[in-house]
Amino acid sequence: MKFLNSFFRRPLTVKLEIESEFLASLMENGQIHASNFRCLDFSSKQIVWKMLLSLAKSKFGNDGKLLEGQ
Repeated sequence: MKFLNSFFRRPLTVKLEIESEFLASLMENGQIHASNFRCLDFSSKQIVWKMLLSLAKSKFGNDGKLLEGQ
């Protein structure tokens, strides 16, 4: 019976809210990666996409800030 309980149990997750500047800083320093989390709404997804594009742009030689243009 113990086996069945562990089979149907969902993985433990934490749902939290984080300031976009702090998330950008964590991503820029390599402390968190986009594959480590998922966005729960479309607005958050757009913000993260912009962060990732800005980070990629800065990695390829442009010294812009991660949240430039927001």
